[in-house]
Amino acid sequence: MLEDSNHPMGPNASTRATRTAERAALALFGGWLSASVIACGPAITLESEGSDDGEPTAGTDSGPPPPGTATTPPMPDTTASELDTGELDTGELDTGAPWMDLPEDCSIIEQDCPPGYKCMPYASEGDSWNDNECMPVVDDPQGVGEPCTVQGSATSGLDDCDATSMCWDVDPETNMGTCVAHCIGSYDQLGCLEPCNTCIITSDFILALCLTSCDPVEPNCPMGQGCYSLGSGFRCFADGSERGAAAGTPCEFTISCPPGLQCVGAEAIPGCAGSLGCCSPVCPVGGADPCPASLPGTECVPWYEDGSPFPESCFATEPGVCLAP
Repeated sequence: MLEDSNHPMGPNASTRATRTAERAALALFGGWLSASVIACGPAITLESEGSDDGEPTAGTDSGPPPPGTATTPPMPDTTASELDTGELDTGELDTGAPWMDLPEDCSIIEQDCPPGYKCMPYASEGDSWNDNECMPVVDDPQGVGEPCTVQGSATSGLDDCDATSMCWDVDPETNMGTCVAHCIGSYDQLGCLEPCNTCIITSDFILALCLTSCDPVEPNCPMGQGCYSLGSGFRCFADGSERGAAAGTPCEFTISCPPGLQCVGAEAIPGCAGSLGCCSPVCPVGGADPCPASLPGTECVPWYEDGSPFPESCFATEPGVCLAP
């Protein structure tokens, strides 16, 4: 489950919303990602920030066969003249684990595989990432932000990205995507080298990726997408709103609101008829307040109550949302 995902309200507004709204938002986001995954294919379900015990859950796959289990067959009792010297038939390429001691499990955070390998998420069964395993790093790999290719499928764990990244946003027809960096740090404090990116983590630490953030006040998302709340940051996702949705419309999930609006807790919106939340406009903090006209009874409140965790340069202006005073 992807953690740190779309809060219905954000850090500031979340103090005035129900946790039920947050859990519902995460469930929908997981369903949307399962359907589109931006062409990644596998299904991912999301949960709220952090795990209960802060420790990764070991996978269930037994991993590669232990070394030393193969036996050498006896050589035939024959002379050189009796040997077949025709073309060698090698059969299918053996893509099994090399004859070396590889751990049965590895950590996507600690990256504790031997040199020449990286810990990668993969699908041991089905089409969803459900385990981690040491996978080889190819010669002359692609770097973060560069185009990449996966072998087999987006969830095979085999790609041509370097040891710090994995192939993401994979087109299932071409098996091509873009190398995205793994989060760095410790289990209880993960981050990204690029300060404007958002670290997205699965509950069992199967995935920990640094995804590019967007600016909710001045978004540059592709057509048909909006800049929605994603944990501490924002990210472009497909617009999942119903026709006619607008400011004040009831919502259950972040992407239930049209671009330019965020789904916030019902208690924070005057007259909200939704059981979980209502759509509220994003606004720039400072200057003329557009909220009274956009959503009567509200004012522009900073999205980050205790200050943005991102540098000021990540946003054109401080982001806010229209909430009741």
